Amino acid sequence: MPGLNGPIKARIQSINNAYSSVVNMDDFSIRVDQLPVLNGTRMTPSAFLEYIRLNLNQFVNNNLSIFEPYNYYTVNDTYLWNSSNPTGAIIGIDIPGPDNGSVIVSDSSPTEWTFTTINDPKYHDHPVSGNRKFGYEVNSDGSHTFYTRGVDRITNWDATFLQSLANVPFSQADALWESFQGKVTSFVNQRGGSATIKASQKHRPDWSLVKKVLNGEAPLSTLSTDCD
Repeated sequence: MPGLNGPIKARIQSINNAYSSVVNMDDFSIRVDQLPVLNGTRMTPSAFLEYIRLNLNQFVNNNLSIFEPYNYYTVNDTYLWNSSNPTGAIIGIDIPGPDNGSVIVSDSSPTEWTFTTINDPKYHDHPVSGNRKFGYEVNSDGSHTFYTRGVDRITNWDATFLQSLANVPFSQADALWESFQGKVTSFVNQRGGSATIKASQKHRPDWSLVKKVLNGEAPLSTLSTDCD
């Protein structure tokens, strides 16, 4: 991961080391029955996913977050992020309020990519610690489901206290990814395709229960009835 091993040192923020006892587990998906047309050509699912990645700010409410390739001191990940393989690229996120944050592309393929939270010299701790995946799946009827899915915990005690008082930052993140659903759906429908928003899934189990599942002491179904 070039961005972690250069002159600017950063570290992964593991969900295991976060502060809050509550875990956020979410799924914000869109069903696409017909892919959009761009520049006279109907897009393939992988081309549409790449378009979303390269134009991510077009698909979210920018009053809630703005995503930009990391550019600080001697690190500029603009080229890497805009390449066909963005693994290792760091993205800085401008979030309303005092807590901005950065993520690194920890893996990527034509069907998905994953953001993993990091601590970095510019923004320091990301408000939450964990992973968020963006991708698509092919449904049995030939349609596609495009999604963003995340699992994370609040990183520090002060944000955990704010969450208990005002449901922030989780409510702010929910609004961001709901805007993602709406903007992806509108893009498809306005460009010769057909898409509908699927019901979002938001679960907030206790970390102690999640640890039991991760350790094999409890089945995955104890976290959600949607889990097999």
